[in-house]
Amino acid sequence: MYTITINQTAKAPKKILFKILSDHANLGQFFGANYQLIKEGKPNSNGIGAVRQVSDGLFNFQEQIIDYKENEHLQYTLLQGSPAREYGGWITFQSLNATQSQIHYQIKFTPRVKGTGWLMKYFFKRKVQKALSSIANYSEEKWQG
Repeated sequence: MYTITINQTAKAPKKILFKILSDHANLGQFFGANYQLIKEGKPNSNGIGAVRQVSDGLFNFQEQIIDYKENEHLQYTLLQGSPAREYGGWITFQSLNATQSQIHYQIKFTPRVKGTGWLMKYFFKRKVQKALSSIANYSEEKWQG
């Protein structure tokens, strides 16, 4: 199993970061893929049980939210379609001080094809780092603007 861990700091409250990363329908602008909410969750549409369809040009897959606590954490798992199996993502949000917060994002996966894990890890990590950097910049502009 491979693990990717990324921390991203932003000059914005964690509730803004959580709102951005839990809004499945709008994640595409940061992750360079098409995200569509195909099943609503609880206690709100983006919560536990929500299913999102992700299309990135190469792969079409579905992820389901399996744990959700507003402004604290979000956890999802793969339902179908990815080049990985046993795939899951855990995102937690922490206030560092009155004006800064941190996103802690961890992905664990096992590749379907042996020998491809290192390459998948490289691309997953690169894509998530770029997305989190964009989210940090966007959240800072939104909060301070």
